[in-house]
Amino acid sequence: MQQAAEIIAAPTGLSQSTDPAVFTDLYNAETNLCVWQRHLPAQVDQYSKFVLEQQPHATEIRLSSDLKSLEQELCKRLPDHVLRQAFIDDVNILADMVTCLLGAKAVGLRLCTTSSATCPRFHVDKLGCRLITTYCGPATEWLDNSVIDRGKLGRGAEGKADRESGLYLNASSIRKLNTGDVALLKGEDWPGNEGQGIVHRSPELIAPQRRLFLTMDAIT
Repeated sequence: MQQAAEIIAAPTGLSQSTDPAVFTDLYNAETNLCVWQRHLPAQVDQYSKFVLEQQPHATEIRLSSDLKSLEQELCKRLPDHVLRQAFIDDVNILADMVTCLLGAKAVGLRLCTTSSATCPRFHVDKLGCRLITTYCGPATEWLDNSVIDRGKLGRGAEGKADRESGLYLNASSIRKLNTGDVALLKGEDWPGNEGQGIVHRSPELIAPQRRLFLTMDAIT
């Protein structure tokens, strides 16, 4: 009999597991970041690489859709390929998780290809919760609350780079998601989370590195 995947809740507010049921920990007050650690299905991985090959320049798909229309909208906007449906099915699974977990009617989706960091500075999101996953390339970086001086965020940095502002202790403080991981990040507008939103940024990309990533917000 296969043993169930263990859900590890770190005292720092991270909850991560190879079991997607980890997402229910989002409703624990002490949890600030939920990570479903997964390996991408081979077909999804292959299509993701195909998308990067077909779109050498930065591209972005933005749409707001309910689950019934999401597949149709993605079919219109994603490049044709025999494995496209496998990729769309994966996005649909994530959208279904978001709508069920957060009681949403629809999702706001952003799918990007890029060769540079889209959000290069550490920051917090002014929203309740956001899903982030990276299909290709380096994944999102984040900081634990225990190593942050939040007074150095935004204008508090006084124009200095993150590594110079005193925002975090040292380079080893920076934590990274893995490609394929699906993360739910609590923002400043999550009930009771004001001043505690997870601090994160896009990874630096060094040529020829490129990235395909997805963000998804609940529309209630």
